[in-house]
Amino acid sequence: MGLPNKITLSRLALGPLFLIVYLTDWPGAKLGGLIIAILVEVTDIADGWMARARGETSEVGKLLDPMADSVARISCFIGFLVYGYAAAWMVAVLVYRDVGVAYVRTLAALQGVAVGARRSGKWKGAIQGTAAITILTLDLLNIPWLQSHFLKIVFFLMLLVTLYTGFTLVDYIWGNRKILRELHWR
Repeated sequence: MGLPNKITLSRLALGPLFLIVYLTDWPGAKLGGLIIAILVEVTDIADGWMARARGETSEVGKLLDPMADSVARISCFIGFLVYGYAAAWMVAVLVYRDVGVAYVRTLAALQGVAVGARRSGKWKGAIQGTAAITILTLDLLNIPWLQSHFLKIVFFLMLLVTLYTGFTLVDYIWGNRKILRELHWR
């Protein structure tokens, strides 16, 4: 197993670690959560860049990367749900999208068909990661004006993330409609 895949695997561990740290009563829990969320995004960039630069892209990496992204980012949004920063339906949309895409890819792969990532999915990751880090950062800032508007800002960011994530599922299905029609659904 090459270094890029090891970095990807570390992201699988960072998701549960985020929840453990972020949801504790420890005084530095929110700062710890922010640091872990930043590590998630840095490792997401690093593993892909390193795999391409070193010529170590692999089928395993192509499967592990989106799984690690889902586990790590959804962990952040579950933490926001617990704190009341996200509504359950918002987190459900994020989970349903990632599970739906994963199962379509798996079904296609079982039939020897590769269903690639879409550009909208890459943007989804960037938007989710940026929103998570922004929410975590704003939560740490002790600015009175910001604190009085914090939940409104967070709701807007979560709504943006949710709507765009839902759009990416539609885009994924529409963009792969020909492949999906040709799959054997029995």
